[in-house]
Amino acid sequence: MTRSPHFSPLSEGRSFARDIHGAFPPAITVRPGWQGGNAMGKAVQTVMTLAAVLLASAATGQTPTGDEAALRAHYALPGSKFAEIEGQPIHYMDEGKGPAIMLLHGSFASLRQWNGWAARLRRHYRVIRFDMPPAGLSGRSPLGDRGVVHQVALIEELRRRLGVGRMLLVATSSGAIPGAAYAATHGEHLSGLIFNNGAVGPLVLDRSRFPEALKRAVAQDASHKGYHEEDYWRQILLYNIEDKSKVTPELVREWTDLNNRSLRLQVGVVPMPLDERTPDDLAHITVPTLFLWSAQDREVTVEGEAKRGMALLAAKDKALVVVPDCGHMMPLDCSDRALKSAMPFIQRVAR
Repeated sequence: MTRSPHFSPLSEGRSFARDIHGAFPPAITVRPGWQGGNAMGKAVQTVMTLAAVLLASAATGQTPTGDEAALRAHYALPGSKFAEIEGQPIHYMDEGKGPAIMLLHGSFASLRQWNGWAARLRRHYRVIRFDMPPAGLSGRSPLGDRGVVHQVALIEELRRRLGVGRMLLVATSSGAIPGAAYAATHGEHLSGLIFNNGAVGPLVLDRSRFPEALKRAVAQDASHKGYHEEDYWRQILLYNIEDKSKVTPELVREWTDLNNRSLRLQVGVVPMPLDERTPDDLAHITVPTLFLWSAQDREVTVEGEAKRGMALLAAKDKALVVVPDCGHMMPLDCSDRALKSAMPFIQRVAR
């Protein structure tokens, strides 16, 4: 048995700690103020550059790998927005009207992980999501900061700058760590919390239970530095998703491109533990809380993490809902069924 600093199968090898903690930058104080727009000439030049990249990508049928403009052109969504907080680029989306809901993604994912939920919720709600830096298309802090305090500051600054009074916070996997921290320290701004498949303190993983294909991919990955090959991410996705049809070549390529980008942004950054504060945070959360769990989660189980977290949770209005036939990466695996299970809680608290 091995104690992992985080709850990912990537705790397995040399680069795991770096990757796991790379989903979250460390603590800085975020002062109010977005650094605003560019000159018209520069904006036109940028648009023309991105258009050219898109045409080239379409012509070759390939996705970009290392070029920042190409990655942004390929993986930005129609509603994508970019802003800076203290020099740190943040990729976010703000869609729909109505009560506000903010969605936090998990390790190695991006705001695209929530495409399914966002497409349905934005019909009746205001849906906000962002790439938790340096994941997705967000950038690295100029100070190299990475940690829960910094992530909480980003959540709060985004809420404030977008003029949101109260919101429902939905946080999955490693995103549940800053999600719980935010709920414990800024509960006055929340109508509720959905805590989905999150670690409740440091986790112990049994490496021997990993599939042979994942073990081989991990061993091969340890032979080189600075990047991960597609099969590495394919095996991680297959391990965490029950519906294997969801693990498409396009999804594998997306994870390869965006996570290799994240690795490049993290060179020289020292990993920090992220999950040690969650038990204490749960004990200070009083807002209505739904623990939404996957029955087939191999990383954080219903009998282990979910029930332990429910016992620690201070909220009087709390419930545990288990979604069958679904793996750890719920938003990718069983998006529609998970949302259906969560909707009674969402309709009751998101007002």
